[in-house]
Amino acid sequence: MGSDKDRNGPTDAAELRRLAEERLKAQASDRQPPLAEHETQRLIDELQVHKIELELQNAELRRARDEVEALLEQYTDLYDFAPVGYFTLDRSGIIRAANLSGARLLGVERARLLGRDFGLFVPREDRPQFRACQDRVFAGQGKVTCEVSLASGVDAARFLQLEAVSEVSGSECRVAVIDITERRLAEAEVAQHRRELEELNRSLEQRIAQAVDDLRQRDQMLIMQDRLVVMGEMINNIAHQWRQPLNILGLVIQQLPLFYEVGELSGELLKEKVGKGMELINHMSRTIDDFKNFFRSDKEKVAFSVSETISKTLNLVENSFKDQEIEITFHTEGNPTIFGYPNEYAQVLLNILMNARDALVGRNVDPGLVSIQATEEGGKSVVTIIDNAGGIPGEVMDRLFDPYFTTKGPEQGTGIGLYMSKIIIEKNMGGTLTVRNVAGGAQFRIEV
Repeated sequence: MGSDKDRNGPTDAAELRRLAEERLKAQASDRQPPLAEHETQRLIDELQVHKIELELQNAELRRARDEVEALLEQYTDLYDFAPVGYFTLDRSGIIRAANLSGARLLGVERARLLGRDFGLFVPREDRPQFRACQDRVFAGQGKVTCEVSLASGVDAARFLQLEAVSEVSGSECRVAVIDITERRLAEAEVAQHRRELEELNRSLEQRIAQAVDDLRQRDQMLIMQDRLVVMGEMINNIAHQWRQPLNILGLVIQQLPLFYEVGELSGELLKEKVGKGMELINHMSRTIDDFKNFFRSDKEKVAFSVSETISKTLNLVENSFKDQEIEITFHTEGNPTIFGYPNEYAQVLLNILMNARDALVGRNVDPGLVSIQATEEGGKSVVTIIDNAGGIPGEVMDRLFDPYFTTKGPEQGTGIGLYMSKIIIEKNMGGTLTVRNVAGGAQFRIEV
């Protein structure tokens, strides 16, 4: 057996030199006769050109190699440090490759991920969905997207969006994994806010309905209170309207026994006195009818004469004003008409007149004057009521139509008459009710 040196061949420089010289001698015997000088130069030139070509090719190859290495490094950086997780899975769902972002998403070192089933990182309830997504990818359905949660005991629940596409060979697929936890939480928060808003809307609808019902009841109470106040005024006016006829009727009845005692009670005189008494009774009955009609609610809008409504209203209050020594003047131009509710309109007139009367009496104005004028302007009826009670104080003017606001004592008013009058004119009849101070008093203007 030879030594290790014999088996492995020459190992030092001297031995290599010797072998090279022996090979050169062996080749020398096979050489051709020396070439001519010019032929030798040509060959040398060709060799030099070939050498330069090889050097250029080598430089180009080195440049290409450097570019490939740079691109590979760039791809590796992009792949590893991309904000999206990338995985390569085979048909069984085994992880064959993963980037650093994907490893961080799953909470496992990349080296320990390779060879593991990706489905083990998906909760049991989401695995059928993940497997179905995987089957669609390998069935050649192009890019397939699905959403699954992440089975991790480290963090709170996380949600992933998987976008998978099969390779050309069909043996593997590439999966991009996006963490959509924040989006899911935002969607859940939006859904929660939506449910809260819907609940709030339902409660608001109920509260609004309740508030509307309360306001309606309150308005009904205000209307009832206003009518009670007006009824009190009307009872007072009835007393004024009945006082004189009752006095006369009393005198007629007292005269009958006197005529009888002196023997002058003839059938003709008795008939005359009875007729006079019945006339007074009928007058008083008509007065009751007038007041009863005044309080009757209008159910439908009708066309009515403004002047006639004002005259009827004045008939109800004229005796009351006379007792307070207040003079009322009424002037009309043309025949203004309104399509609306005549009794409600009369109630507005009565409220304004009562306020004017109370102001004149409260300030001891002598003589007290109330002027009413009805005209037609621009196709609308305009009624102005002016008193000489000195006007409305500035601090009161802006609150005059507020509910329950009154400058009178509690025993004299509730503060809803003018408020209800404004509602009747503006809401029920589509007009306007305004007030302003004029020389010596206040002016109410009703335009419908």
